[in-house]
Amino acid sequence: MKSLLAVVFTLFFAQQLIAQEQSSGDDANSEESSWTGKSEFGLINTTGNTEASSTNGKLSLQYEASNWRQEFKLDVFQAESDVVVTNNGISTTETQKTAEKSFFQSKTDYKYSEASYAFALIDYTDDNFSAFDYEANLSLGYGRTFINKKSEKLSAEFGLGVRRFQLDGTRVAEQEDTFRMAGKYQTAVSNNAKFIQELTADFADSFDTFKSTTSLNVNINSSMALSVGYEIITKSEVPDGFEKSDSKTTVNLVYNFL
Repeated sequence: MKSLLAVVFTLFFAQQLIAQEQSSGDDANSEESSWTGKSEFGLINTTGNTEASSTNGKLSLQYEASNWRQEFKLDVFQAESDVVVTNNGISTTETQKTAEKSFFQSKTDYKYSEASYAFALIDYTDDNFSAFDYEANLSLGYGRTFINKKSEKLSAEFGLGVRRFQLDGTRVAEQEDTFRMAGKYQTAVSNNAKFIQELTADFADSFDTFKSTTSLNVNINSSMALSVGYEIITKSEVPDGFEKSDSKTTVNLVYNFL
């Protein structure tokens, strides 16, 4: 398993270096390559009988060239609320965190035909209120674009990889092989709004992970938009005392800075 992890790491970073070299050549010989980037931020604050607040932020960068595509994603989420704590018969109100999660993903695609591409992906999740201290995935695989219109896009991919995770309260990390399937559909519902659906499934011996992300983005102007999203992550097996599914509904302000 360690040798497989080393191979995947080597292939991933080698592909990153090749992508950088290729992109440099594309910049010199073509005007098709470009960077795009956007950031999102949402805040919910309640006062009165219930004192609670939550914040979430997202950062997304993508580089597109004739044969290469590079994506970076960063998601952070945090929530806190006032809870009543009783010590020695005395009740006091304290503000405590109820959620704290961060997610990072880097993905490189090599487009060797108009519809087909190979990908290398790495992601890392740190959720302080889950059954896992951390979870990381490395995958290599094949993807295909079935629809590639300006108003509608559809793609799917599958691949093999490794997952490394550590259960909360343990000191030993576990590692296992995975099989990954993913799909993404995007369509314009009006001149200034688009619907996006992303599905991901990672299968392994210890547990399977399923992730669904749904969003509706409405443009305010050329650089600002409003995004309403729903995300649900389900694991087939979790330790006692934890829920199998975590869901999150967000309303974010989006800024397109590239």
